[in-house]
Amino acid sequence: MRTRASTVMLIGGTTLAVLGAVVSVVYFLQPWRTCSYEDSSAGCAMLPLDASIMTAAMLVTLVATAVAIAGAAGRRRTFS
Repeated sequence: MRTRASTVMLIGGTTLAVLGAVVSVVYFLQPWRTCSYEDSSAGCAMLPLDASIMTAAMLVTLVATAVAIAGAAGRRRTFS
């Protein structure tokens, strides 16, 4: 793998993995949600759209982590 491509994979994958993890945590905690039956916002029921966004963010985190690992492995490989 070329050094430039592996660098882009490493930086892009790491950035997307961190962003996806942050979005997942924010949607898990739901700080904007209020409900009458629970004191904390995390105890409120999640809406279907919120659940699908959180699922997509978790999938992006997994795929981006794999891309970052592949980029790191490509940078370690030395060419003669």
